[in-house]
Amino acid sequence: MRSLAIAVFSFCVAVTLATQKESVCCREVSTSKITMPITGFMVHKARPPCVKAVIFFTSEGAICSHWKEDWVKEKVTELRKIQAIEKNRKMNSTTIAPQMTESVSANL
Repeated sequence: MRSLAIAVFSFCVAVTLATQKESVCCREVSTSKITMPITGFMVHKARPPCVKAVIFFTSEGAICSHWKEDWVKEKVTELRKIQAIEKNRKMNSTTIAPQMTESVSANL
């Protein structure tokens, strides 16, 4: 049951981020460090009028950050490591629950 809840939550976050990713265009970037929790990110290439940026997604919306800032590079590295861990965890976990036979379930 817990796996299902995590899967549903992850799906909701992915859908939200996909929607945000499609609509974000950074025309300016910030060099200020983000202090609120970051739920995701994407690297945005320069396509005028949009500029090159790392877009961090937070509970308060998307924030365009300057890609050359040291803290931005560190945060992207940290988030990529977390993504790799989550991906490995999903690949190593089983999603099929063991089935009980009628005789076993009757004894419970």
